[in-house]
Amino acid sequence: MDDNAKKKFLEVKELFNRMSHEISAVVESYHIWRTLTFSRSIPEVGKEQAEKNAALLSLYKDFFIPTEQSHLQTFVIGLMKFFDRHSQALSIAGLIRELEKNKTIFTADIVRSTFKDPGGYDPIKDDYEPITREIKDKIEELRKPHEALIASLKDIRDKQFAHNDMETIKGASFVPNEVEALIEAIQEMFNKLSGNFNSSSTIWDHLKDDAIRSTQFVFANLERGEAERKEEIRRKYGA
Repeated sequence: MDDNAKKKFLEVKELFNRMSHEISAVVESYHIWRTLTFSRSIPEVGKEQAEKNAALLSLYKDFFIPTEQSHLQTFVIGLMKFFDRHSQALSIAGLIRELEKNKTIFTADIVRSTFKDPGGYDPIKDDYEPITREIKDKIEELRKPHEALIASLKDIRDKQFAHNDMETIKGASFVPNEVEALIEAIQEMFNKLSGNFNSSSTIWDHLKDDAIRSTQFVFANLERGEAERKEEIRRKYGA
């Protein structure tokens, strides 16, 4: 077996691991941002809770305003990494280039050598190819419906987050539901590539659920703490 080919295969596998971590960061930051932003939305949480949340956000504004902004920047910049066109960037296109470049040396035996299944399970077929025309077409199909949003987010990243243009950005915005659809498309693109590359698949739903739950838990604890603080003042001063 070609040790250099195996070494290269493991290097590319590590690129997949790094991109998976990037997706995780985007998922968590997006849902923390969304939960914070819509915590004072009456249609989202109801009038009473929205007013309570707005009061808490105002009370701790020096924490929540930069936190909300930080998660917004993190997920926008993170999303754009997946569509970076620079030749050295770790992006969807970059992964495809690496697979194409090593297509002849990544064989079924090389992939099998990285599996450690004592039961003898072998998901790799003898006609294995690390990347195929079909997979590339599917990636393109998944990306196309989001081109306008990608362009808008890139504009926001370039002119507002990565740099701060003198002129106000005009027409650059996004709809949260469209961002969520783009995140899901990126996850599907990644799993298409990784599934074909080494029969692996990743699920990020638990990160979404945990990010929402943890952010809501912060609000619940702050609300309880504020109620206790007011009760202590009432007991102390009889107010």
